[in-house]
Amino acid sequence: MKVKRIFAPDMRQAMRRAREEIGPDAVIVSNHRVAGGVEVVAAHEEEFEAAQAAFKRDQARQEARNDSTAGSSQEALSRELQNTRLKIAEANERMAGGLYQPEPTRNMQVESEDDEDLQTILSSLRERQKKQQVQADVNEGYGLDDSFVAAPEVDEVTPAAGLSAQPLDHHAANQETIVSMQAEIAQLKQLLETQQAQERSPQGKVWVEESVPAKTAAAGLVGKLTRRFEKIGLGEHVITQLTRGLESDLDVAKAWRVTLSKLTEAIPTMSEDYIDRGGMIAFVGPTGVGKTTTIGKLAARYVLQHGSAGLALVTTDCYRIAAHEQLRTFGRILDVPVRVVDENHTLDEVLMSLRGKRLVLIDTAGMSQHEGPSEAQKEMLNDVSVRLKKLLVLSCSSQRQVLEDAYDNYHSVGLNGCVLSKMDESGSLGEALTVAIERGLPIAYVTDGQKVPDDIEVAQRNELVSRAVVTAQKTLERERERARLAAEGGSTLPSAG
Repeated sequence: MKVKRIFAPDMRQAMRRAREEIGPDAVIVSNHRVAGGVEVVAAHEEEFEAAQAAFKRDQARQEARNDSTAGSSQEALSRELQNTRLKIAEANERMAGGLYQPEPTRNMQVESEDDEDLQTILSSLRERQKKQQVQADVNEGYGLDDSFVAAPEVDEVTPAAGLSAQPLDHHAANQETIVSMQAEIAQLKQLLETQQAQERSPQGKVWVEESVPAKTAAAGLVGKLTRRFEKIGLGEHVITQLTRGLESDLDVAKAWRVTLSKLTEAIPTMSEDYIDRGGMIAFVGPTGVGKTTTIGKLAARYVLQHGSAGLALVTTDCYRIAAHEQLRTFGRILDVPVRVVDENHTLDEVLMSLRGKRLVLIDTAGMSQHEGPSEAQKEMLNDVSVRLKKLLVLSCSSQRQVLEDAYDNYHSVGLNGCVLSKMDESGSLGEALTVAIERGLPIAYVTDGQKVPDDIEVAQRNELVSRAVVTAQKTLERERERARLAAEGGSTLPSAG
């Protein structure tokens, strides 16, 4: 059965994606709420019904086999339990009476025979338990490789009509008895091994490394989560903070949800429309990150809500040819004044002349820290006599080193927050989120396109986490598709000419 696991911010979008990817006959097999949205498992209606019918047939056959083997398994477990108790009693008597005589060869032979018997019983039990997982496999979907979205827990899954998620009542007692006996055998066997080790030790002590299974389980869990966060693009320090203190007994799905919640809480955001506060706001950052386009979007957003009377635009970019023309175009369309800072008009003079405006958006020249005019720009921003807020614009399509260099170049002007731009062009959002988290730089807005004023939103933590997970998943799917095409001798790019 072809099953698709879909992650979306809400159920409406999830159902829309299910119809788009599977077709109008798609049915929802299960749904589950995760950090930042919902997860649904969907399949084609005909395939799902066929899988249900096959499952019921397998269940009937399995029920018949269980009835015939349950009695014999319990009898074997009872015999093994009685033998283990007798060995414990004999070991206690030998230790109490000082009658223990080392018999290495005989002990090894007895232990080997006991282990073989126990392994035979446990193998039979494991084989039965694997066959009883057919229903869980149908719910989760065969062939589904989605390491980013947490698998739903059994008690939280909502099965489709006609698909029962409850075990058969007449097997519940047998299962409970088998599990109880199996646990007691394991405990008794461990106690027997400890006593035998004490008998062999000259001082009656046992040297056992403590918490090795727990440490190993915790390390394995952290390793799996670390690989997932690395695919998202998060930095090593952030990943360490997210995975610290996890309980070793958590399954991967629950641990993934816990760490995603911690990531959501760690992201600094303003969580409100920054332009509603008014004031004078300067947008700084390297060339090409989208400062002018971001100002155009915010200006249009403000005009739609409050009108154009209280808004003015300012540009300090007099270094590039016709650098201010785009901003002037926005001004003409929105019917707002645009002022240019040059050798005849300083930034302080221009801003003083616009004190009557409720909101002034300032576009600055984008330069690297290695260029001379960059220092002049920063001095200009620091020398104004009015209160000036500064937002750093960071492109999500840039590498982490470029983002960190941009922060290091502009943090001396006193940054109030940042704008994450070009989210639609990025294959990973983790680098930008890492810089914001490690530098404590609140995210004010996110942009994901060129449409004015549509493609800009106030930053929300849960939306950022959801977008980061979905973006990483899409990137992974593209890589797999390219690898598949390469293996088949195809090409992911059209030929030149």
